[in-house]
Amino acid sequence: MLVLALGAVMEMIWVAYLSLRLPRHYEANHWNLAWIGLDSAQIVLLLLTSWAAWRRRALLIWYSLACGILLLVDAWFDVTTARYSDLGQSLASLTIELPSAFFLLWISQHTARRLTGEWLKDTDLAIIPTRHLTIPHRAQTLSHANKK
Repeated sequence: MLVLALGAVMEMIWVAYLSLRLPRHYEANHWNLAWIGLDSAQIVLLLLTSWAAWRRRALLIWYSLACGILLLVDAWFDVTTARYSDLGQSLASLTIELPSAFFLLWISQHTARRLTGEWLKDTDLAIIPTRHLTIPHRAQTLSHANKK
């Protein structure tokens, strides 16, 4: 906990320094690579999230969380780096990116809660094999609860 608090203090100092030192205007040399890289990472994470949901893997929590956060980052940079003439298009993209991000974050939270509930029901588990853990179907969850 102390290390995290110290990290936050150091980050505050860094932000204060940057706010004084960064130029108002900066021309990026690899602008297209940055945006294509970000969008490519989103594609990979969407595919991984889809795979994890299809296979009912616990990795769905991590993939949907990472994908949701990446969409929020994309939305932030879409708006904050847009020229005034492109601001309308950037704001319009928020109508897709923000709901998608919040949906992916909800999937992560919902899946974690379902899995945690399953783990707590089975007191015989000393070590939970998360690598092979699958998300139970709704029917399995109900039948499991009825057996106890």
